[in-house]
Amino acid sequence: MSRTPVTHGFLRTASAAAHLRLFVLVGVLTVLVTRAFLSLADYPKLGGGAGKGGLHIAHMLWGGLLMLAGLLVMLVFTGVASRQRGAVIGGVGFGLFIDEVGKLVSVDGYFYRPAAGIIYLTFVALTGLAWWVTRRGRSDREAAPAATRSAAAADTALHGVLRGLTPQERDEALRRLRDTGAPATELDAALAALLEVVPERPARGFRPHHHAAQRVRTWLTVRVSGNRGSVHIAAWGATLQAALLLVAIAADGLTGNLAAETQWTAITGALACSLTSLVLSVRGTALLRRDRNAALHNLRAALLVDLLLGQAFKFMINQFSAVAGWLISLALLHVLSAQMGRRQVQRAPAGHGMSENGTG
Repeated sequence: MSRTPVTHGFLRTASAAAHLRLFVLVGVLTVLVTRAFLSLADYPKLGGGAGKGGLHIAHMLWGGLLMLAGLLVMLVFTGVASRQRGAVIGGVGFGLFIDEVGKLVSVDGYFYRPAAGIIYLTFVALTGLAWWVTRRGRSDREAAPAATRSAAAADTALHGVLRGLTPQERDEALRRLRDTGAPATELDAALAALLEVVPERPARGFRPHHHAAQRVRTWLTVRVSGNRGSVHIAAWGATLQAALLLVAIAADGLTGNLAAETQWTAITGALACSLTSLVLSVRGTALLRRDRNAALHNLRAALLVDLLLGQAFKFMINQFSAVAGWLISLALLHVLSAQMGRRQVQRAPAGHGMSENGTG
């Protein structure tokens, strides 16, 4: 008999992916705000001077203390609220900690140039982990062993005892508990009874800023991401993103501005990634009229090469001035992902009768 995940003592919570994304988002914002503040304040020495005997409390220490605080919140308290607060506190702490990674890997200290790339790759890895947990969570909702589903239902019930459950949360937990394909056990019946009687919590009403955010999200989805013409903008944007770096490095080489450059590994990596992105984006742009599906996949691949690896080299070269290019690449990827999602929805009713290229 095969061992199920529950025998190992680990169970992913239903909100694991959301809390991981929150942790990453808070960490990224903490790094950007910290760098911006220190730059504007001319890198003050908080807690003392820089001379002999002066006391300087590095913000890495505060980061470690905040990570400890976030961990303690999740260890001492139970429920979704504690995990959410732990993710926020720990995210701030991790951002402060990783911001000073240069002091740990180089004698150049805080201003070690590759530190920005190391920070970027760290958050890329954490984002990949959140993506993996999201995918596994979707498969677990449908194919997880009955014992795992029962444990997840128990976690939801505990959350309901503490804070109440919305009708949607209650229905989802009961569905996961009952749609196991196996005969109901006494444990399942007890959990279902508990879920039925926990207090009801009305869905949180939208506040004015929620309505504003919803309108912006709808506008971005319908008017920008959902517009077929936006794909052409994304295609040209991806192409220009890749081409501009190649042109900039070539111009610096011809004018002698690279003579004092020390980050040749980063420059080589950025050139390779930009060239790969350029080839993929040009191919995707050329395919837009003939095979839109293939075009979208090529364009997305071009942006993923840039975001997953190329941007790390750009951060090593340009430091945190590379944030603007990173945000542009994220926006272009969002447009392409929205278009691919719309096409999948449109093709779903047609079944398998449509051709693979999706030109219909």
